[in-house]
Amino acid sequence: MKTLRTGLVAATASLALVLTGCGGGGGGERKTEDGLKVVTVAYTPIYSVGALKLGMDQGFFEKQGLRIELKQVANPPSGIAAVAGDEVDFNYTPSIPFVNAIANGVQLEIVGAADGYDEGTKAAVEADPSLALQHDDSGVVAAADSGITRAKDLEGKTVSVPARGAQLEVTIAAAVKADGGDPAKINWITLDFPSAVSSLKSGRVDAAGLVVPFLSQAEDGGGKLVLSPGLEFFDDGAVGMWVTSASLAKQDPEIVKSFQAAVEQTNEYAEAHITEAQQAAADVLKTDLATVQAGSEPAFPATVDPADVQSVIERMKELGYLKKDIDATSLVFGS
Repeated sequence: MKTLRTGLVAATASLALVLTGCGGGGGGERKTEDGLKVVTVAYTPIYSVGALKLGMDQGFFEKQGLRIELKQVANPPSGIAAVAGDEVDFNYTPSIPFVNAIANGVQLEIVGAADGYDEGTKAAVEADPSLALQHDDSGVVAAADSGITRAKDLEGKTVSVPARGAQLEVTIAAAVKADGGDPAKINWITLDFPSAVSSLKSGRVDAAGLVVPFLSQAEDGGGKLVLSPGLEFFDDGAVGMWVTSASLAKQDPEIVKSFQAAVEQTNEYAEAHITEAQQAAADVLKTDLATVQAGSEPAFPATVDPADVQSVIERMKELGYLKKDIDATSLVFGS
């Protein structure tokens, strides 16, 4: 079985292309000299972007008449703002920031899966909770002298997350509540991952919500991994997704259909060639293959089942992070 990638890193960069047109995504059609339509894709530097890069290298997007321009953004909310404002055509987002955006009136549509859990992962971990550490690339690392050994112990402690109300806070809060604790009693603070690792080491925070490779960095600094909240919260299926603006889906559905088809083919290929996907991720993230392979294997669902998103919506409502009903079926392009 394989697992999801949910990491976020505060950074800004882009991979440039030689274009015959000019400007950003969404604002008008651009083509390369060989007639391919250029689409811009925002991403956060996580291992799952390796599948997209692999699909680009394999020519799946070009077969659909597309040339991809990658643009790295600080975090999923930044990417959501960019795609909603038609500054980029597509964006990677975990499901929780996506649901938050929809609840706040941002008009987006899900185009395809980016990462998630393979069928059977949830059942296997429920049968043997120790397997969670092998399948969840998110986690909570506590300072060695914090006294934190389980989710409930986070009550009354200072815990860092990369963004309030987003993926890590919600999944950690769910784990604390399930363990009999009160998430409202946690002192949440917002730190990017590098700052969180240094703050954990210096004693500024008692625990930090992190992702690979920052989990191992924090452990190397003396911290202890005490919780893997992702698998406790999500079901099997898609978790990270590629999304577009409702305006692009309406104005140019053919581009969206082409991107969707290429992503599906990309994910099917990546599932069958995990090492190649990991190498592509290492290339994009400018790290070595061993670092990427130190974590558990990613999973790349071919498509997004609206039920994957609906389960997230219902859990967020139960936790008080969502105050309204949302129908996930209406949010998936082509459904």
